[in-house]
Amino acid sequence: MKKILEIINLPGSAINFIGGQFKYLNEEGGYEMHLICSPGGGIEEFCQENNVKYHAIQLNRQVSLLQDIKSLQKICKYIRKEHIDIVIAHQSKGRLLGMIACAITGVKFRIVFAHGVVYETMTGLKKWLMMKNDKFVSSLATKVVCVSNFVKQRRMADHIDKPGKTVLLGRGSCNGLDTINKFNPSLVLPQDVEVLKQKYGITSEDFIVGFCGRLVRDKGIMELIEAFKTLVEKYPKKSIKLLIIGGPEKRDGLPEDVLHYLTHTDRIIFTGRIPFAEIQKYYLLMDVLVLPTHREGFGMVAVEASAMERPAIVSSYTGCAETIIDGETGLYIDKTASSIVAAIEKCFDKDFSRKLGLNGRRFVIENFEHTIIRKHVLNLINSIVN
Repeated sequence: MKKILEIINLPGSAINFIGGQFKYLNEEGGYEMHLICSPGGGIEEFCQENNVKYHAIQLNRQVSLLQDIKSLQKICKYIRKEHIDIVIAHQSKGRLLGMIACAITGVKFRIVFAHGVVYETMTGLKKWLMMKNDKFVSSLATKVVCVSNFVKQRRMADHIDKPGKTVLLGRGSCNGLDTINKFNPSLVLPQDVEVLKQKYGITSEDFIVGFCGRLVRDKGIMELIEAFKTLVEKYPKKSIKLLIIGGPEKRDGLPEDVLHYLTHTDRIIFTGRIPFAEIQKYYLLMDVLVLPTHREGFGMVAVEASAMERPAIVSSYTGCAETIIDGETGLYIDKTASSIVAAIEKCFDKDFSRKLGLNGRRFVIENFEHTIIRKHVLNLINSIVN
Protein backbone atom coordinates (compact mmCIF):
# COMPACT_ATOMS: atom_id res chain seq x y z
CA MET A 1 0.00 0.00 0.00
CA LYS A 2 1.50 3.32 -1.07
CA LYS A 3 1.59 6.12 1.48
CA ILE A 4 0.35 9.68 0.93
CA LEU A 5 1.44 12.51 3.24
CA GLU A 6 -0.59 15.70 3.17
CA ILE A 7 1.04 18.82 4.63
CA ILE A 8 -1.26 21.67 5.66
CA ASN A 9 -0.56 24.71 7.84
CA LEU A 10 -3.78 24.86 9.83
CA PRO A 11 -5.83 22.04 11.40
CA GLY A 12 -9.06 23.87 10.52
CA SER A 13 -8.12 23.79 6.84
CA ALA A 14 -7.49 20.05 6.98
CA ILE A 15 -10.85 19.43 8.64
CA ASN A 16 -13.06 21.90 6.76
CA PHE A 17 -11.54 22.03 3.28
CA ILE A 18 -10.04 18.55 2.77
CA GLY A 19 -12.28 16.68 5.21
CA GLY A 20 -13.58 13.36 3.96
CA GLN A 21 -11.12 13.30 1.07
CA PHE A 22 -8.67 11.56 3.40
CA LYS A 23 -11.04 8.65 3.99
CA TYR A 24 -12.00 8.55 0.31
CA LEU A 25 -8.39 8.19 -0.85
CA ASN A 26 -7.89 5.45 1.73
CA GLU A 27 -11.04 3.45 1.01
CA GLU A 28 -11.45 4.03 -2.73
CA GLY A 29 -7.81 4.50 -3.71
CA GLY A 30 -6.19 2.07 -1.30
CA TYR A 31 -3.67 4.64 -0.06
CA GLU A 32 -2.41 4.88 3.51
CA MET A 33 -3.06 8.48 4.56
CA HIS A 34 -0.76 10.63 6.70
CA LEU A 35 -1.12 14.27 7.79
CA ILE A 36 1.32 16.86 9.08
CA CYS A 37 -0.09 20.17 10.33
CA SER A 38 0.00 22.44 13.34
CA PRO A 39 -1.61 20.99 16.50
CA GLY A 40 -4.97 21.91 18.01
CA GLY A 41 -8.46 22.49 16.73
CA GLY A 42 -9.66 18.90 17.20
CA ILE A 43 -7.29 17.56 14.54
CA GLU A 44 -6.37 14.41 16.48
CA GLU A 45 -10.01 13.36 16.84
CA PHE A 46 -10.62 14.10 13.16
CA CYS A 47 -7.70 11.93 12.11
CA GLN A 48 -8.86 9.04 14.28
CA GLU A 49 -12.32 9.20 12.71
CA ASN A 50 -10.91 9.33 9.17
CA ASN A 51 -8.19 6.68 9.54
CA VAL A 52 -5.35 9.19 9.10
CA LYS A 53 -1.94 8.92 10.77
CA TYR A 54 -1.37 12.36 12.25
CA HIS A 55 1.97 13.92 13.16
CA ALA A 56 1.98 17.36 14.81
CA ILE A 57 4.52 19.87 13.52
CA GLN A 58 4.11 23.60 14.06
CA LEU A 59 3.87 25.40 10.71
CA ASN A 60 3.81 29.17 11.19
CA ARG A 61 2.02 31.28 8.60
CA GLN A 62 4.56 34.08 9.02
CA VAL A 63 8.25 33.79 8.13
CA SER A 64 10.23 32.50 11.13
CA LEU A 65 13.58 31.24 9.87
CA LEU A 66 14.67 29.28 12.94
CA GLN A 67 11.24 27.70 13.48
CA ASP A 68 10.90 26.94 9.75
CA ILE A 69 14.26 25.14 9.67
CA LYS A 70 13.25 23.05 12.70
CA SER A 71 9.91 22.22 11.06
CA LEU A 72 11.67 21.25 7.82
CA GLN A 73 13.98 18.89 9.69
CA LYS A 74 11.02 17.25 11.41
CA ILE A 75 9.16 16.82 8.10
CA CYS A 76 12.21 15.18 6.51
CA LYS A 77 12.59 12.87 9.49
CA TYR A 78 8.94 11.80 9.29
CA ILE A 79 9.09 11.19 5.53
CA ARG A 80 12.13 8.93 5.95
CA LYS A 81 10.71 7.11 8.96
CA GLU A 82 7.34 6.36 7.32
CA HIS A 83 8.74 5.74 3.80
CA ILE A 84 6.29 8.21 2.24
CA ASP A 85 5.63 7.71 -1.50
CA ILE A 86 3.55 10.81 -2.34
CA VAL A 87 3.44 14.27 -0.77
CA ILE A 88 0.49 16.64 -1.28
CA ALA A 89 1.16 20.13 0.09
CA HIS A 90 -1.26 23.00 0.76
CA GLN A 91 -0.94 26.67 1.78
CA SER A 92 2.20 28.77 1.40
CA LYS A 93 4.31 27.43 4.25
CA GLY A 94 3.14 23.85 3.79
CA ARG A 95 3.97 23.97 0.08
CA LEU A 96 7.42 25.50 0.57
CA LEU A 97 8.62 23.22 3.37
CA GLY A 98 6.88 20.20 1.84
CA MET A 99 8.54 20.52 -1.55
CA ILE A 100 11.98 21.23 -0.06
CA ALA A 101 11.57 18.15 2.16
CA CYS A 102 10.66 16.08 -0.91
CA ALA A 103 13.80 17.25 -2.70
CA ILE A 104 15.96 16.43 0.32
CA THR A 105 14.44 12.99 0.96
CA GLY A 106 13.94 11.97 -2.65
CA VAL A 107 10.15 11.64 -2.68
CA LYS A 108 9.29 11.05 -6.34
CA PHE A 109 5.64 12.07 -6.52
CA ARG A 110 4.97 15.67 -5.43
CA ILE A 111 1.69 17.58 -5.70
CA VAL A 112 1.00 21.14 -4.55
CA PHE A 113 -2.38 22.85 -4.37
CA ALA A 114 -2.51 26.50 -5.46
CA HIS A 115 -5.51 27.74 -3.48
CA GLY A 116 -5.13 31.28 -4.78
CA VAL A 117 -2.78 33.92 -6.12
CA VAL A 118 -1.38 35.31 -2.88
CA TYR A 119 0.62 38.05 -4.57
CA GLU A 120 -2.35 39.32 -6.62
CA THR A 121 -2.88 42.44 -4.52
CA MET A 122 0.75 42.88 -3.44
CA THR A 123 3.19 45.41 -4.86
CA GLY A 124 6.92 46.03 -5.02
CA LEU A 125 9.51 43.78 -3.40
CA LYS A 126 6.96 41.79 -1.44
CA LYS A 127 5.15 40.79 -4.63
CA TRP A 128 8.43 39.92 -6.38
CA LEU A 129 9.55 37.70 -3.51
CA MET A 130 6.21 35.89 -3.34
CA MET A 131 6.24 35.25 -7.09
CA LYS A 132 9.78 33.88 -6.85
CA ASN A 133 8.68 31.66 -3.97
CA ASP A 134 5.74 30.25 -5.95
CA LYS A 135 7.94 29.66 -9.00
CA PHE A 136 10.53 27.84 -6.87
CA VAL A 137 7.89 25.63 -5.25
CA SER A 138 6.38 24.84 -8.65
CA SER A 139 9.80 23.83 -10.00
CA LEU A 140 10.02 21.16 -7.29
CA ALA A 141 6.48 19.80 -7.83
CA THR A 142 5.34 17.04 -10.16
CA LYS A 143 1.91 18.66 -10.60
CA VAL A 144 0.27 21.89 -9.46
CA VAL A 145 -3.46 21.70 -8.79
CA CYS A 146 -5.17 25.08 -9.32
CA VAL A 147 -8.50 25.54 -7.57
CA SER A 148 -9.89 27.65 -10.42
CA ASN A 149 -9.17 28.44 -14.04
CA PHE A 150 -8.46 32.01 -12.95
CA VAL A 151 -5.59 30.79 -10.73
CA LYS A 152 -4.30 28.56 -13.52
CA GLN A 153 -4.34 31.31 -16.15
CA ARG A 154 -2.85 33.93 -13.83
CA ARG A 155 0.04 31.66 -12.85
CA MET A 156 0.66 30.83 -16.51
CA ALA A 157 0.64 34.52 -17.46
CA ASP A 158 3.14 35.23 -14.69
CA HIS A 159 5.31 32.27 -15.76
CA ILE A 160 5.01 30.58 -12.37
CA ASP A 161 4.42 27.08 -13.79
CA LYS A 162 5.88 25.34 -16.80
CA PRO A 163 3.38 24.36 -19.55
CA GLY A 164 1.61 21.09 -18.81
CA LYS A 165 2.28 21.13 -15.07
CA THR A 166 -1.01 22.68 -13.88
CA VAL A 167 -4.23 20.74 -13.32
CA LEU A 168 -7.84 21.83 -12.72
CA LEU A 169 -10.18 19.44 -10.89
CA GLY A 170 -13.29 19.56 -13.05
CA ARG A 171 -14.62 23.13 -12.85
CA GLY A 172 -12.59 23.89 -9.74
CA SER A 173 -12.13 23.75 -5.93
CA CYS A 174 -9.88 21.45 -3.93
CA ASN A 175 -12.51 19.07 -2.58
CA GLY A 176 -15.98 20.29 -3.57
CA LEU A 177 -18.68 20.11 -0.93
CA ASP A 178 -21.28 17.68 0.36
CA THR A 179 -24.58 18.85 -1.12
CA ILE A 180 -26.47 15.81 0.14
CA ASN A 181 -25.64 15.37 3.82
CA LYS A 182 -24.48 18.87 4.82
CA PHE A 183 -25.19 21.75 2.46
CA ASN A 184 -28.77 20.72 1.85
CA PRO A 185 -31.57 23.13 2.86
CA SER A 186 -34.07 20.29 3.25
CA LEU A 187 -32.04 18.87 6.15
CA VAL A 188 -32.15 22.03 8.28
CA LEU A 189 -35.03 22.05 10.73
CA PRO A 190 -37.13 25.26 10.57
CA GLN A 191 -37.07 25.51 14.37
CA ASP A 192 -33.26 25.61 14.31
CA VAL A 193 -33.37 28.60 11.99
CA GLU A 194 -35.97 30.26 14.20
CA VAL A 195 -33.71 29.85 17.22
CA LEU A 196 -30.94 31.69 15.39
CA LYS A 197 -33.33 34.41 14.23
CA GLN A 198 -34.43 35.00 17.81
CA LYS A 199 -30.83 35.02 19.00
CA TYR A 200 -29.86 37.75 16.53
CA GLY A 201 -33.12 39.69 16.50
CA ILE A 202 -34.07 38.88 12.91
CA THR A 203 -37.71 39.27 11.93
CA SER A 204 -39.72 38.33 8.85
CA GLU A 205 -39.59 41.99 7.77
CA ASP A 206 -35.79 42.08 7.59
CA PHE A 207 -33.78 41.80 4.40
CA ILE A 208 -30.50 40.17 5.37
CA VAL A 209 -27.33 40.84 3.38
CA GLY A 210 -24.80 38.21 4.39
CA PHE A 211 -21.00 38.01 4.37
CA CYS A 212 -18.89 35.05 5.46
CA GLY A 213 -15.10 35.09 5.56
CA ARG A 214 -11.94 36.57 7.07
CA LEU A 215 -12.36 40.20 8.09
CA VAL A 216 -9.52 41.71 6.07
CA ARG A 217 -9.28 44.50 3.49
CA ASP A 218 -8.81 42.06 0.59
CA LYS A 219 -12.28 40.65 1.19
CA GLY A 220 -13.90 43.93 0.18
CA ILE A 221 -15.31 44.71 3.61
CA MET A 222 -14.80 48.46 3.17
CA GLU A 223 -16.84 48.51 -0.06
CA LEU A 224 -19.53 46.31 1.51
CA ILE A 225 -19.92 48.71 4.44
CA GLU A 226 -20.17 51.67 2.07
CA ALA A 227 -22.84 49.84 0.04
CA PHE A 228 -24.74 48.96 3.21
CA LYS A 229 -24.76 52.60 4.34
CA THR A 230 -26.05 53.66 0.91
CA LEU A 231 -28.87 51.09 0.98
CA VAL A 232 -29.97 52.09 4.49
CA GLU A 233 -30.08 55.76 3.49
CA LYS A 234 -31.76 55.07 0.13
CA TYR A 235 -34.45 52.78 1.59
CA PRO A 236 -35.28 54.19 5.04
CA LYS A 237 -38.56 52.26 5.27
CA LYS A 238 -36.96 48.92 4.37
CA SER A 239 -35.39 46.94 7.20
CA ILE A 240 -32.03 46.07 5.67
CA LYS A 241 -29.50 44.35 7.95
CA LEU A 242 -25.94 43.18 7.44
CA LEU A 243 -24.95 39.76 8.78
CA ILE A 244 -21.18 39.43 9.21
CA ILE A 245 -19.77 35.95 9.88
CA GLY A 246 -16.05 35.73 10.55
CA GLY A 247 -13.25 37.09 12.68
CA PRO A 248 -10.63 39.81 12.28
CA GLU A 249 -7.01 39.00 11.39
CA LYS A 250 -3.78 40.95 11.84
CA ARG A 251 -2.42 40.47 8.33
CA ASP A 252 -4.20 42.92 6.00
CA GLY A 253 -6.40 43.72 9.00
CA LEU A 254 -9.25 46.22 9.08
CA PRO A 255 -8.77 49.61 10.77
CA GLU A 256 -9.97 49.79 14.37
CA ASP A 257 -12.72 52.27 13.53
CA VAL A 258 -14.13 49.86 10.93
CA LEU A 259 -14.10 46.96 13.39
CA HIS A 260 -15.82 49.20 15.93
CA TYR A 261 -18.48 50.11 13.36
CA LEU A 262 -19.11 46.43 12.56
CA THR A 263 -19.53 45.53 16.21
CA HIS A 264 -21.45 48.59 17.45
CA THR A 265 -24.01 49.34 14.73
CA ASP A 266 -27.65 48.45 15.34
CA ARG A 267 -28.40 47.05 11.91
CA ILE A 268 -25.23 44.97 11.73
CA ILE A 269 -25.32 41.45 13.16
CA PHE A 270 -21.75 40.46 13.99
CA THR A 271 -21.46 36.77 14.89
CA GLY A 272 -17.69 36.39 14.99
CA ARG A 273 -16.34 32.99 14.03
CA ILE A 274 -18.85 30.15 14.19
CA PRO A 275 -18.37 26.35 14.13
CA PHE A 276 -18.15 24.97 10.59
CA ALA A 277 -20.67 22.31 11.61
CA GLU A 278 -23.29 25.06 11.99
CA ILE A 279 -22.56 27.22 8.94
CA GLN A 280 -25.33 25.79 6.72
CA LYS A 281 -27.96 27.09 9.18
CA TYR A 282 -26.53 30.60 8.98
CA TYR A 283 -26.85 30.74 5.21
CA LEU A 284 -30.59 30.27 5.67
CA LEU A 285 -30.68 33.53 7.65
CA MET A 286 -29.54 35.41 4.55
CA ASP A 287 -31.57 36.75 1.65
CA VAL A 288 -28.37 37.12 -0.34
CA LEU A 289 -24.65 36.43 0.16
CA VAL A 290 -22.16 39.11 -0.95
CA LEU A 291 -18.50 38.31 -1.59
CA PRO A 292 -16.89 41.54 -2.86
CA THR A 293 -13.37 40.15 -2.57
CA HIS A 294 -10.32 41.68 -4.27
CA ARG A 295 -8.37 38.40 -4.19
CA GLU A 296 -9.89 34.92 -4.21
CA GLY A 297 -8.65 31.60 -5.50
CA PHE A 298 -12.08 30.03 -5.75
CA GLY A 299 -14.70 31.42 -3.37
CA MET A 300 -16.05 28.42 -1.50
CA VAL A 301 -18.56 30.44 0.53
CA ALA A 302 -20.36 31.39 -2.68
CA VAL A 303 -20.70 27.71 -3.57
CA GLU A 304 -21.91 26.90 -0.06
CA ALA A 305 -24.53 29.66 -0.18
CA SER A 306 -25.69 28.52 -3.63
CA ALA A 307 -26.01 24.95 -2.36
CA MET A 308 -28.32 26.33 0.34
CA GLU A 309 -30.39 28.04 -2.39
CA ARG A 310 -29.19 31.54 -1.55
CA PRO A 311 -28.17 33.85 -4.44
CA ALA A 312 -24.49 34.78 -4.40
CA ILE A 313 -23.19 38.19 -5.44
CA VAL A 314 -19.48 37.86 -6.23
CA SER A 315 -16.54 39.73 -7.70
CA SER A 316 -16.24 39.22 -11.45
CA TYR A 317 -12.45 39.50 -11.63
CA THR A 318 -11.16 36.71 -9.34
CA GLY A 319 -11.53 32.96 -9.04
CA CYS A 320 -14.88 33.30 -7.31
CA ALA A 321 -16.36 34.43 -10.65
CA GLU A 322 -16.33 30.75 -11.63
CA THR A 323 -18.61 29.77 -8.74
CA ILE A 324 -21.69 31.29 -10.39
CA ILE A 325 -23.25 31.95 -13.78
CA ASP A 326 -23.97 35.67 -13.95
CA GLY A 327 -27.68 36.40 -14.11
CA GLU A 328 -28.63 32.70 -13.79
CA THR A 329 -27.27 31.49 -10.43
CA GLY A 330 -25.87 34.74 -9.04
CA LEU A 331 -24.68 38.23 -9.95
CA TYR A 332 -21.31 39.80 -10.73
CA ILE A 333 -20.01 42.98 -9.12
CA ASP A 334 -16.85 45.05 -9.56
CA LYS A 335 -14.69 46.82 -6.98
CA THR A 336 -17.19 49.58 -6.27
CA ALA A 337 -19.86 49.98 -3.62
CA SER A 338 -22.29 51.20 -6.29
CA SER A 339 -22.12 47.85 -8.10
CA ILE A 340 -22.85 46.03 -4.82
CA VAL A 341 -25.86 48.27 -4.27
CA ALA A 342 -27.19 47.64 -7.79
CA ALA A 343 -26.85 43.85 -7.42
CA ILE A 344 -28.55 43.76 -4.02
CA GLU A 345 -31.40 45.89 -5.37
CA LYS A 346 -32.06 43.27 -8.04
CA CYS A 347 -32.42 40.67 -5.27
CA PHE A 348 -35.20 42.70 -3.64
CA ASP A 349 -37.34 40.96 -6.28
CA LYS A 350 -38.22 37.77 -4.40
CA ASP A 351 -39.12 35.78 -7.52
CA PHE A 352 -35.83 36.66 -9.21
CA SER A 353 -33.87 35.95 -6.05
CA ARG A 354 -35.56 32.56 -5.60
CA LYS A 355 -34.79 31.66 -9.22
CA LEU A 356 -31.11 32.44 -8.69
CA GLY A 357 -31.07 30.30 -5.55
CA LEU A 358 -32.74 27.27 -7.13
CA ASN A 359 -30.55 27.48 -10.23
CA GLY A 360 -27.52 27.91 -8.02
CA ARG A 361 -28.11 24.70 -6.10
CA ARG A 362 -28.50 22.73 -9.35
CA PHE A 363 -25.30 24.28 -10.70
CA VAL A 364 -23.35 23.33 -7.56
CA ILE A 365 -24.68 19.75 -7.51
CA GLU A 366 -23.73 19.26 -11.16
CA ASN A 367 -20.23 20.75 -10.87
CA PHE A 368 -18.92 20.98 -7.30
CA GLU A 369 -20.44 18.02 -5.43
CA HIS A 370 -17.55 16.47 -3.50
CA THR A 371 -18.00 13.01 -5.01
CA ILE A 372 -17.20 14.54 -8.42
CA ILE A 373 -14.11 16.45 -7.28
CA ARG A 374 -12.70 13.57 -5.25
CA LYS A 375 -12.76 11.31 -8.29
CA HIS A 376 -10.65 13.90 -10.10
CA VAL A 377 -8.18 13.93 -7.19
CA LEU A 378 -7.89 10.14 -7.16
CA ASN A 379 -7.49 9.99 -10.96
CA LEU A 380 -4.73 12.58 -10.77
CA ILE A 381 -2.82 10.67 -8.10
CA ASN A 382 -3.22 7.37 -9.92
CA SER A 383 -2.06 8.89 -13.20
CA ILE A 384 1.11 10.21 -11.56
CA VAL A 385 1.92 7.02 -9.67
CA ASN A 386 1.12 4.64 -12.51
